Amino acid sequence: MLAFLKVLQPKTVEEAYEMAVKNKIAPMLAGGCWLRLGRRTWPAVIDMAGLDLRYVREEDNEFVIGAMATQGDVERFEPLQTFCGGAVVRGIKEILGVQFRNMATMGGSVASKFGFSDIIPALLAVHADIVTYKGGRMSMQEYMNYREKDILVEIRIPNHEVPVAIEALRISRGDFPYLTGSIRHDDTGYKIYIGTRPGAPQLAVKASALLSEKGLDALDEAAQIASEELVYQKNSHASKEYRIEMAKAMVRRLVKEVAQ
Repeated sequence: MLAFLKVLQPKTVEEAYEMAVKNKIAPMLAGGCWLRLGRRTWPAVIDMAGLDLRYVREEDNEFVIGAMATQGDVERFEPLQTFCGGAVVRGIKEILGVQFRNMATMGGSVASKFGFSDIIPALLAVHADIVTYKGGRMSMQEYMNYREKDILVEIRIPNHEVPVAIEALRISRGDFPYLTGSIRHDDTGYKIYIGTRPGAPQLAVKASALLSEKGLDALDEAAQIASEELVYQKNSHASKEYRIEMAKAMVRRLVKEVAQ
């Protein structure tokens, strides 16, 4: 359950940032779906509900998702249901149940940078940008390595249709994935992202470069390299060896899908 001694309720993003800097261990309460699973009693939490960041809209040839928009808000936003084959919505709709998705926020889901995230691989593939209060706008890939204390304000996705495919492998429906992946194919070549290894999603640099250079003729070799260049480990959902073998198969499927 979620337990805390004090709740801080900022009215502006600037105020939220100042509170976060002052209360260094206070978590951001943005849906709180994962915080509720813990047993810790927090000295304080920072409630993001009053920041007016719940919106999903299209503007200036971009899709703009406020940090407090729920996964369900995005799932129901019609333009995203078809954008890039519905990649972003597909990255959401298998997450637990409808009730959970109507509470979990996009900002909380992304800022947590969970290794088991279904959403992050999809956002990487569509080249989403993250807007933070202090650090400004940066690519999703840059944000994955961003360690500064900051407030995630928006997710911005360029409305540019490109072939994208995503996949999340689960033991059963509603379970956490044991491997996730996504791929993008544009004028610069292929980009392969693999997550839940069980680490956070990463770009398979060597495999992507090989596939970009040689195309489908190098598919098997690229799949093998993707299974070797990233770190795979064991946890309660899958063994290291199983993840490696499934990564090869997943890369082959993703490449064939975008090739179509």
